[in-house]
Amino acid sequence: MRGTRIRILLASLLVLVIGVTPHALAAQTEVQKLQAQIKELQTASTAAGEAYSAAYWKLDATRVEMARVDSELAGAQARLDQVNARLSQRANEIYRSGTTDYMAILLSSDDFDEMLQRLEYVQRVSQQDAEIIAEVEALQVSLAASRAELETLKAQQAEETAVLKAEADRIDADLRAQQAQYDKLQKQLAAAMAAEKAKNQKSSAKPGPNGMIFPVAGPCTYTDTWGAARSGGRTHKGTDIMAAEGVPCVAVLSGTVRAKDNSLGGKTIWLTADNGWAFYYAHLSSYKVTSGHVQAGQVIGYVGSTGNAGSTNHLHFEIHPNGGAAVNPYPYLKQMQ
Repeated sequence: MRGTRIRILLASLLVLVIGVTPHALAAQTEVQKLQAQIKELQTASTAAGEAYSAAYWKLDATRVEMARVDSELAGAQARLDQVNARLSQRANEIYRSGTTDYMAILLSSDDFDEMLQRLEYVQRVSQQDAEIIAEVEALQVSLAASRAELETLKAQQAEETAVLKAEADRIDADLRAQQAQYDKLQKQLAAAMAAEKAKNQKSSAKPGPNGMIFPVAGPCTYTDTWGAARSGGRTHKGTDIMAAEGVPCVAVLSGTVRAKDNSLGGKTIWLTADNGWAFYYAHLSSYKVTSGHVQAGQVIGYVGSTGNAGSTNHLHFEIHPNGGAAVNPYPYLKQMQ
């Protein structure tokens, strides 16, 4: 009996010292196991995501190149029109004046010096005509080459678009298949962690080392594409997080939400965090919250493909420290997961 009391006392002291009961240890192990399973699920499509990203940016680079060739074509055509107009003007002048009569120039000159000046002028005019004709020919050759290059780029674009579509369909199917398992694990994790009720609209995700919660609450994939060339001379100022359409997007930090539609981003949200940082969410399919204050982890919208995202479902995500210029979100996102 005395030994039993001593064991109970020692167990109680152990609980007081470390503050963890055997039941809590078991629960903690379950949480860690569920978190590990979710982590595996989230990284399952990394290779596929990288393949898609490579195809996406290859196609975008082709579009940028096509825009460059189009611009060169327009400039060359405009110059050719100008030179052709000048050439037509010279042809009319020659027609109206008739063929140059060198004997008339010689006989009508008052002296030898004047004759030389007139002949030199005629020669200069002839040289200008020759230069105009040479420029027309060069421009025509340049235009033909640019048109051929453009046709090659169009064929390349069609091929790359087909590859991109195949990659996007494959990833979308994978992510949709994973979503059901992800939702199941998240519910189990929420129960294990005694998460707050759904009315609070809080994600069971926990902040990463940088204090932020990952913005996409579901299976996803993303790569570092900061600074990549975009059409229209732009560069990529965020990270594209691929996920199935309708996957919830959550507030990375507590702050104020402002929703707005625009042609590039489609349905977008600006989240101004309480600490002054700003976050941009673009290409959403719909909004959960359009204005007001939200808590970190609260659902504010859903992944989609609005704006210039084409048919690719993803969240374009930007980070603006202290509300200033955008910085590369990729290292921050890696810390959040």
